[in-house]
Amino acid sequence: MKFADLELNPRLLQNLTKQGFAKATKAQEAGMPVAFAGQDLLMSADTGSGKTLAFMVPAINKLLTSQPIGYSTRALVLTPTRELAHQVLSLTNRLVKGTRLQVALILGGEDYQFQAALLRKTPDIIIATPGRFMEHQRKGHTDTENLEVLIVDEADRMLELGFCEDVEMIAAAANPARQTLFYSATLRNAKVLSMANSLLQAPQEVTLNDATQVQDNIQQQVVICDNIEHKKRVLVWLLANQQATKRLIFVNSRKLSEELATFLQSHNHQAVALHGELPQDERNQITRQYRQHHIQLLIATEVAARGLDIAEIDQVINFDMARNLDDYLHRVGRTGRAGSAGLAINLVNISERKLLANVEQAQGKPLSRLKIKGLAAKQHKDGEQVAKKPSKKSNPRKQTPTKAKNSKAKNSKAKKPSSVAAKAKAATIWGDGSAPFGLKKP
Repeated sequence: MKFADLELNPRLLQNLTKQGFAKATKAQEAGMPVAFAGQDLLMSADTGSGKTLAFMVPAINKLLTSQPIGYSTRALVLTPTRELAHQVLSLTNRLVKGTRLQVALILGGEDYQFQAALLRKTPDIIIATPGRFMEHQRKGHTDTENLEVLIVDEADRMLELGFCEDVEMIAAAANPARQTLFYSATLRNAKVLSMANSLLQAPQEVTLNDATQVQDNIQQQVVICDNIEHKKRVLVWLLANQQATKRLIFVNSRKLSEELATFLQSHNHQAVALHGELPQDERNQITRQYRQHHIQLLIATEVAARGLDIAEIDQVINFDMARNLDDYLHRVGRTGRAGSAGLAINLVNISERKLLANVEQAQGKPLSRLKIKGLAAKQHKDGEQVAKKPSKKSNPRKQTPTKAKNSKAKNSKAKKPSSVAAKAKAATIWGDGSAPFGLKKP
């Protein structure tokens, strides 16, 4: 499907062309016809599939080609994170350039009174996070009585962050005859479906992906490590020996993101930490510098896993394994955008073996192991450790008959059947004594 073949507003089509959008992605081709038809949509698609364009093009075209129902905000986009909201705003501003449509951004952490002044002007399109929008709604600053389109993006993340009730209250106050477009990375979650049922009316469901799978264009690798210091040495090697234009490194804590950024800076890398405790202005600046290639390495917590939408990320490194499968898929989905080749490397130690096993089980295959000469894990081989043979005790040169007899009796008791000994010899175990993936302890 080509955008030029659609019956789009001429200015919108011109803006799409200027931005280099000529042909629709698979997600856009599947979702846009439903949105153009004015139906409610329940959609699950791969991260990086172009769904932002899939909902903004139909929404903007509708506002440009029809008369307003009344004096009210006409389209509302709800996103779970401020980073994602900024990215939706950036794309929207480029699409509405040269039109009469006014766009406002309503986020937490920014000037409340300034936002109230913006809302008094009744912008045509509002892009917002649910918490701050609800604050304004309670104060009577918002007007969605004649809302035409409600868009809920990354609903699964909304649920994780506790925004479900806010989203439902925002929807309840809006025009009940509106069109609602509902997007989630997964439709496997019963609570996500429950939220969708409360917002949608006779929706068309579009599922493009198996929510447990990574796109084929993304290569996944595993490096087995002993501990965090070993991971750091492996990371330094990867940065020195693998080519990548832009890398995104994920960790599970704010403290480690800052520690790792400092460590990499000491090795002459342009590394910066991005986490949720940074002031919003600083987070925006870091994201902008990373997008413009002023920062080569971004050390991020989950705040970026759901927010960043940058096409040029060609390598993701999970310094810490993601805590669950959905987070893993979102992290890995930061690379390989729009069908380009991507690489995801997971640094895994013994304590993370179950997290890796969950990923491999969901995908139905083991991830390929990357072996680095001179940096192999010492405590376990590919997450495993070969059991050592029992050491042979040397017999004393001289023994009294009684001692020799007792020694012989003890050795007789200690001796195991040959079949058991053979099993013990061949068995592999983890360093902590538990069994590795798919194996039973001997």
